[in-house]
Amino acid sequence: MNYSISFTNLPFKPEDRQVIYVENQFDERINTIIKKHYEQLKWSFKRANLDFVYLPMFFNDEETKEKIMYYAPYLTSEIMEKAELRSSYLLGYMSHIENREKIMPSFIYAPCKEDEEWIFHGLTIDIDGDNKDSVIHLLEALIYDIAEELVSYKDSGIRFSIGHKEDDIHSSSDKSIDQKPSKAEYSSIPDLESKFGKRLNSFWRESICEEEVITGSSYESSSNTLDDINEEDVRNTLEELENNIERLRLLGIPLSVITEFVAKYETISRLLITDDYRILLPDYDIEVTLPALYKAVYLLFIYHKKEGIVLQQLEKYHGDLVYFYCKTKGIQQLSPRQLESINKLESSYNNDGSIYIVLSRIKAAFTRVIDDHLAKYYYIVGRPSEPYNITLDPELIEWEDDYE
Repeated sequence: MNYSISFTNLPFKPEDRQVIYVENQFDERINTIIKKHYEQLKWSFKRANLDFVYLPMFFNDEETKEKIMYYAPYLTSEIMEKAELRSSYLLGYMSHIENREKIMPSFIYAPCKEDEEWIFHGLTIDIDGDNKDSVIHLLEALIYDIAEELVSYKDSGIRFSIGHKEDDIHSSSDKSIDQKPSKAEYSSIPDLESKFGKRLNSFWRESICEEEVITGSSYESSSNTLDDINEEDVRNTLEELENNIERLRLLGIPLSVITEFVAKYETISRLLITDDYRILLPDYDIEVTLPALYKAVYLLFIYHKKEGIVLQQLEKYHGDLVYFYCKTKGIQQLSPRQLESINKLESSYNNDGSIYIVLSRIKAAFTRVIDDHLAKYYYIVGRPSEPYNITLDPELIEWEDDYE
């Protein structure tokens, strides 16, 4: 049976290619089949360009574990095993909860926002017989039907009929359609072409504030001076940033599930600066890597965390910055070129703005390994003419060398 179902106050924004398995009461037979052939079914959905969401297998899905650990690096296997997710999870958000008992094992898909409700199209899974191959073929046929329906749905620019809201669930075998659904939106970095038409100074002043939308990077470099920083280098970094975060981004149900079921375990890791000047988040078992100059800048801000540093006054900290640069490089004194880089950086606030590039690269190093909701405690933030600092509790900062 085809039907539609509406939800209110969903704690996530559905994706337009998601197909979600729901049921009112646990159907042992169908769940056994899905669990036994989960990888095969998931592949069938992927082949149809669909994303299959089966909540009981969420924490056991190898493909999502990397994303889970990116969002919640404090989780242990024991905690993950305790998280019990049921396929009835979403039904608690039905607009007309009295109709919940009508929901048989189903695939729901094609989310569409209307007023304050999310409307899904539903397809009941009706399995007869016990032959494994015939059951798999039936499920794969349903996947194909959904994919075909979504293609025609998209091409027509209109959406499935939702019928009367007071019914909340009803038969819609004619699959009539009347309006295009809302397209899932992805937060992303700013448009590169428009930004790079402006001076770098202006760009980075805007982007490094707490409202900054740049949230991560896969950037690693052996460059230790400012001489190699240019627009092409920054552009490539931002492209890598976007690709990496899209790969690890948790959207829709997965993020909602994690925050609801494991937020009580959330841990803000200590920040440990080792005696050889590595940057560790020991409670996450993570090391944050930075080129030497960027690491020296970061250590400078950590060292002066109590009062913070106003960027226009960076020259006041010249001796400390040289000291940390030497330590991170493992040398006794800097070369003329390295000293020039520091001088250039210290005066960059009113010149080329490279201090903002360095601060953004530091931020990117943290968001490359952990989600921004945790990384924000560790990278450097501030507002023009005010001290820049990190927001981490000083009690969580440790130096193996005695620098406190």
